[in-house]
Amino acid sequence: MHEPAALWLPSKNYFPVRFGHTPTWIIIHGTAGFSSAEEVGRYFQQADVATHYIIGRDGALVCCVDEDDGAWGNGGVTVGHDYWWSRTLNPNLVTISIEHVKPSRDNSDELTDIQKQASFTLIKQICNRYTIPKRWADANGGITGHYSMDPVHRSFCPGPYPWDDLFAFLKA
Repeated sequence: MHEPAALWLPSKNYFPVRFGHTPTWIIIHGTAGFSSAEEVGRYFQQADVATHYIIGRDGALVCCVDEDDGAWGNGGVTVGHDYWWSRTLNPNLVTISIEHVKPSRDNSDELTDIQKQASFTLIKQICNRYTIPKRWADANGGITGHYSMDPVHRSFCPGPYPWDDLFAFLKA
């Protein structure tokens, strides 16, 4: 299953049917480079990494991994991670990952208005589909950035993200 409006650019980088796990968290990423969602999607078809979705600066939505599968987008859990992540359970099995195109290598770009709206809408739809809590992540699920599980290598991911606006949107 994936958003019907998304351009489907399938990647081979996934865990089939999540090995029985259910999505409980949404992880927000920044691409740290690239200029379009389609460019990132094509990269995910060749590299050993992929996320479920990519949202372009123009609001374009690309899907590379079906939501029923675990995407290879989060990597491992490193020292200093939020308390609910475990090194014994691959976080890719319990998350849906969403990339946001950010041309700057340090993810310092703010989201464009249309990218922000596409992100908020997608997150709300995913939360509704899987009953993911529409709030900051904790041990029971929710929404957070990649830095949450990998503060060593991904402390800059997703970079600036309008968290307050997102949670206000999800409450409305």
